[in-house]
Amino acid sequence: MTATPVPARARLKPEERRGQLIGIGLRLLTTRPIHAMSIDEVAAEAGISRGLLFHYFPTKRDYYVAVVRAGGDRLLLHARAPDEGTPGERVRGIVDGFVSFVQRRKDNYVAVVRAAAGGDERVLEVFEDNRRVLTDRVLEAAGVQEPTPLHRLAVRGWLAMAEEMAIGATERVVTTAELVDLLVSGLEQVMQRFSPRST
Repeated sequence: MTATPVPARARLKPEERRGQLIGIGLRLLTTRPIHAMSIDEVAAEAGISRGLLFHYFPTKRDYYVAVVRAGGDRLLLHARAPDEGTPGERVRGIVDGFVSFVQRRKDNYVAVVRAAAGGDERVLEVFEDNRRVLTDRVLEAAGVQEPTPLHRLAVRGWLAMAEEMAIGATERVVTTAELVDLLVSGLEQVMQRFSPRST
């Protein structure tokens, strides 16, 4: 009886291996809190040793932060304003990208948000960076030239509402298109409330 040959481990370029490991982490994150994720399990699924994983990510914490950052980067890639258009059209582009992304990847998104809420300072920093970028994008798209701290606070509050509604919405309650309309309208009201009044 001959032994079954063991398939050779796939050799990937460093950036490909990092991408593979992060992708595994993003998928596993939907089933458990990030700090309960097993590095051994990630390495085994990738077909590499635990030691090789730490070649790409010096510490377990570095790996966790990279996974959360990748999740945030994917969101930011979709939640972008078109280069041209009215302020309303540009804001709608961001909102539509944001809502569509969250609803298509709800489990992953909730897992990343939950990871940020876990209290790790570096993970929270990544989450805060994403919120800052989204806030800046919305304000720029809305045509707010010199945003005040109150503008930023209002948009961050609006983003929190948009996130909660995108996560909780179902087609039986509101369609994606209706939700986008509602959120864009809500933001317009917020911006009007804080825009300078003519005398």
